[in-house]
Formats: sequence, C-alpha cells, structure tokens
Amino acid sequence: MPVESSAEPMLAWEATRDAMRQLVDSYDNEETLTRRKTLIHSVESNITNLEQSESTLESNFDSIITEIVDKINESSKNFSQEEQNLQQQQKHITDLENEVNEIRYCVDEAKEEELTLQKKILHYKEQASERVERIDEVEVQKKEEVYRLQTQISLHAHVTGIKWNYDDIDSIKGEIDIPSKQIQKKFEIEKEGRSDFDIVNQFWSMMEA
Repeated sequence: MPVESSAEPMLAWEATRDAMRQLVDSYDNEETLTRRKTLIHSVESNITNLEQSESTLESNFDSIITEIVDKINESSKNFSQEEQNLQQQQKHITDLENEVNEIRYCVDEAKEEELTLQKKILHYKEQASERVERIDEVEVQKKEEVYRLQTQISLHAHVTGIKWNYDDIDSIKGEIDIPSKQIQKKFEIEKEGRSDFDIVNQFWSMMEA
C-alpha cells in the first residue's frame, strides 16, 4: 500500500514537468524562456525535495509500522506468557482450595468421631458407675452373708461340737466333740464318689459311736 501511494504523486509531478517543458518550447522569447526555465528548475527542485521527503516518510512509516508490529508481537508474547502464568496460578489456587476442603472434611469427620467417642466414654462411665455400685452392693451382701454363715457355723459348732478344717477342699476334715461321752474325735471323710446323704449318715454314725 505505501508503494501505491508514492507512485501516484510521482506520475503527477512528471506529467506537470513535461507540460511545463512543452510550454517553454512553445515560446521564442528568451527572457520568458529563462523565467520559465528558472521556474521549472524551481519546481523540479521542489518536486525532488518532495520526493525525498516522501521517500523519507515512507521509510520512517515502514520503520514505525515494523516497530509497532514488533511491539504488538512482543506484547502478545508477554500476554500469552502472563496468561499461562495466570492459568498455572489459578490451577495452584484450585489445588490449594481442594486440599483445604479435604482437610476441612477430615477435620469435620474427626470432630464427629470425637463426639461419638465422648458419648461412648460417657456411656461406659455410666455403665462402670452402675457396675461399681452393683459390686459394692454385692460386696455388702457378701459381707452380710459371710457374717451370717460365720454365725451359723459358730452356732452349729456350738450345738454339734464340730470344728471344721477348711484347708483341704478334697475331703471333709475336722474335730468332733461329744460331751455326753466326754471324748473328741478327729475325722476325715473323702467327698469323691459319695453323696451328701452318705456323708451325713457317716457323721451321725461318728456322733453315735
């Protein structure tokens, strides 16, 4: 496009110059001819200057266009690089957001699990407290039962005159006092293979012997 714009003025100037020369040739007056020639030279000089200026302008215009295009290309390259960096940063931000969301989810799960464990611990404590109370009650009952049994044994020993030996669990051992006969007998009865009825009969036999 710059070539077309420069070619048209050059053709116009050349046509004007040729017309002036033809006009000069048509006159025979020397003075007029001299004036015409001077004017033509002046015009030609102006045309040359204009052509040079136009050439300079065209050269500067091409340089400016080239510089603008280079700057546009550089800006486009920088923009592409910035856009790529922005996309990478956006991806990094998205990854961080996903990681944060995952951590929040894990924290929420941990809180729920902690709450569940606290409820279980409270429930177990209540159960343990109830069991301790039951154990205490059983201990009290056992103590009362032991005292009752001790009383019964003491009363039984006083009535029957039997002192038991509780060291041997495989047999029934002890000492029997028979006041009517003023004697004391040690006894040992094996429990294996014998019924309670047989053991009681043997006691009666010892006491009556």
